[in-house]
Amino acid sequence: MGLFTDGFKLLKKASEPLYKTPKSIQETIEIMAVAEKGIFEVSKNKYSKCYRFQDINYTTATEDEQIGIFERYCKFLNSLDCNYKITINNKNKNMDELRDKVLIAEKNDGFNNYRSIYNDIIEEKIIEGRQGIE
Repeated sequence: MGLFTDGFKLLKKASEPLYKTPKSIQETIEIMAVAEKGIFEVSKNKYSKCYRFQDINYTTATEDEQIGIFERYCKFLNSLDCNYKITINNKNKNMDELRDKVLIAEKNDGFNNYRSIYNDIIEEKIIEGRQGIE
């Protein structure tokens, strides 16, 4: 006679799941309604709206300037009289593309020395900054 006899199989019950398994994306994301201007009703009398802000270029800012920007941003957030959530989406930056955008290409006009000095300063700021994060 085995450990799991026919009597045991008849008496055992499956336990109730703790959470309902969603069957679709709509069941996963709790949104009751969506208004024209992108305002979501997430529960009764609770609404949500998402804003997207473009990156501020910290590449050329010193660490003190970066801290100042962050502190002003914190003061702004503390002035809001509502609940909010911040999602930061960082990704690796293509450093070659960044250099193509911010560095000045050399020309044969007698000013390459100045361009070189400027480019050295920008390269230094890139290294000081959050160089690989966008």
